[in-house]
Amino acid sequence: MLATYGQALDALKSPPAYIFEYTFAHHGAHPQSIEHRVFRQGARERDELVGVNGEKLPHPEIRVFLQHHDPYDVIALAPRPEAYVFTFEGEGKQGRNLVYIFNAFARGAPKYEVTRLVIDGKSFLPLQVDYRATTGGVVGSGTVMFAKTDKYWMPQSATARAAVNGDLQTERIDWARYQFFPNLPPSTFAEPRAPLPTPAG
Repeated sequence: MLATYGQALDALKSPPAYIFEYTFAHHGAHPQSIEHRVFRQGARERDELVGVNGEKLPHPEIRVFLQHHDPYDVIALAPRPEAYVFTFEGEGKQGRNLVYIFNAFARGAPKYEVTRLVIDGKSFLPLQVDYRATTGGVVGSGTVMFAKTDKYWMPQSATARAAVNGDLQTERIDWARYQFFPNLPPSTFAEPRAPLPTPAG
């Protein structure tokens, strides 16, 4: 089963170019919610901040990255059999789908470690990845959910939680409105020009 899972990961293709939207919500000492629209092709990314705390911005705040690593790419995030020891927990159901559940133990002591893996019984790709991460002495945990979108395997939601200075901080990301393309126009990744000043009077 794990060999089939590894083969399914090796055969997985990332979309060549796509557009999506996501919402990031933070709950804790300084709660906030922000909305983004993202254009991505290979390592190039255009990130538009389009809303803050439920209010749409009159003009998106645009950032362009020419070398950007997607931290939620399933190919990079999913645990590999050669880097982990897995123990079978059992079978289950997610909706109508049969799933296989494994506990995961990283070889060594990485700062990011998958702790639990739920594999789809049809595609043998990860539906759910639970993880533990250490950053600046703070230990957090979270879950990333994946699903087939068009012909690709894309993140759907991610949650994280950690105690920071005694306060519980939680975060959630929800992805939506994926659109896939063979490529995007080069102008998509041009550096944005500063808006013209508004005439006085």
